[in-house]
Amino acid sequence: MVRGIGALALALALAGCQLGGMGGQGSDIASPAALSGPAVEVTALPPLGASAPVATADAIPDSPKPASETVQAAPPPQATPIIPPEAKSLAQIACEKRKGRFVSLGRSGAMACQFLTRDSGKQCRRESDCDGACLARSGTCSPVKPLLGCNLILQNDGRQVELCID
Repeated sequence: MVRGIGALALALALAGCQLGGMGGQGSDIASPAALSGPAVEVTALPPLGASAPVATADAIPDSPKPASETVQAAPPPQATPIIPPEAKSLAQIACEKRKGRFVSLGRSGAMACQFLTRDSGKQCRRESDCDGACLARSGTCSPVKPLLGCNLILQNDGRQVELCID
């Protein structure tokens, strides 16, 4: 009798697990109906112990031939694309001869020759102290001339003005 009650208790406990356990909490296992996805393709395998037919290279139409039957052709030489030299204007050629950089002036698209200054970073109090412009914020000579964009500079009389070159 004791043995029957233990078996009955075990069966009830397992049944409770199948129904989601005590307290009505959900199960971690999804029902088969909840699973969705593409259909599964089933492929039959030969029975255990049976030898599967062996396909040969001649039996498969698009299979590669053994190395002894193939002749490896050398790949064609790659042609190097010829890039024509960039056409330069006379002004650009003249600028580069004087060690300048031909740069675009802002939105207008106009081009100008810009040079490095001899005294870039040197302390200054007025424009005449520099080869280029005297920058008001840092009190140093500009690195290039002409200085493009809007910059606060010190004029020859020491007055601070905003110079804009677009």
